[in-house]
Amino acid sequence: MENLTPSEVIQFRAECYRISDGKGVYSLYADRSDMRRLFTEESFEKHFMALAVQTKHAGLKIISETIKGTLAEVKYIEYFHEPDHMLTYYSKTSMIKSDSGWKIIRELREIKKHPLEVAAD
Repeated sequence: MENLTPSEVIQFRAECYRISDGKGVYSLYADRSDMRRLFTEESFEKHFMALAVQTKHAGLKIISETIKGTLAEVKYIEYFHEPDHMLTYYSKTSMIKSDSGWKIIRELREIKKHPLEVAAD
């Protein structure tokens, strides 16, 4: 993990989501991140599993990566399927470099929900 770029951390998190690895997702957040302030590892895993059951990861597009010393910012678009909707997340993730690699410190997300169209027979 310590050799991953900030963009690769986001890609790794998407892969963890696809395989329902809540512990892997949680490990990507810095100790002083908003996520770790809200959740313990155990409570996050339960919360994550409830989300993962209802949605399917449907894609990720990295828009930009900016690194300045021990701080980084990644902008990206992420897609999820719900049973009858496509969710599009426009995201900006801030990271900090630690001894164990880049860790997520804060995220801003804007969500758009689009109904899925059913194909005519």
